[in-house]
Amino acid sequence: MPTRPLWNESFPVRAYDVTPRGTASALALCDFLQEAAGNHAAHLGVSMEDLLAEDRAWVLAFLRLDVDRYPEWHADVHIETWPSGLDGIYATREFVLSDATGSFARATSAWFVIDTERRRPLRPPAILQEIETLDRPPALDVDRSKSTAPSGTPSHERDFRVRYHDLDLNRHVNNVRYVEWAVETLPAEWLDEHDLTSLTLEFRAETTAADPVRAQAFTTEMADDATFRHHLQHRETDRTLALATTEWHPVDPA
Repeated sequence: MPTRPLWNESFPVRAYDVTPRGTASALALCDFLQEAAGNHAAHLGVSMEDLLAEDRAWVLAFLRLDVDRYPEWHADVHIETWPSGLDGIYATREFVLSDATGSFARATSAWFVIDTERRRPLRPPAILQEIETLDRPPALDVDRSKSTAPSGTPSHERDFRVRYHDLDLNRHVNNVRYVEWAVETLPAEWLDEHDLTSLTLEFRAETTAADPVRAQAFTTEMADDATFRHHLQHRETDRTLALATTEWHPVDPA
């Protein structure tokens, strides 16, 4: 059966996908992205299961998600995703999210493969070089160069510990949990009154069962439209686990 370079899949917004305001959470959207990417990879013959059978695994290195609005509970979120090319060791993938009223978000990502025994990056699977790519621009035009960790005194800080249900097939923390740690560092009142409009996440190190995590958020001021820089660290070694930038906008009044 011929493979499809463009993958389409829909996900219902379920009760546990929504915030107290009744709209899908940013975490839910990231879950949908991850699921659609995994299902397309399986269709292309490079699923996580395919790679683990050869002591290899996919690792997400970079994610950028821009959201114009959030769909409501019971809506169907349609995801269109496609591999957009190879860049050194990285395989890039694009996403467009829509619902019954049209497109509401876009995302771009970069992935690489590691040797699960030696924990070292590998060249992308040869099959990826044979996959047809679409002649279309990336969903988002972004700079994926590595940023530096923020310094100074954080505006907000919170400690977490990796739970058993945070782990994935590779027994490392699921990508979406890093988003959760960054967002949950901010005050509940802020989250209740603001929507996340942009997320940039850079993964730096693996996190495993029972690891202690410190999440810090830095901003110059808590304005209506605010930008936070996030630093996720191993609490005992100070190793950087991930860096993130989030942008927020006040919730539109009903």
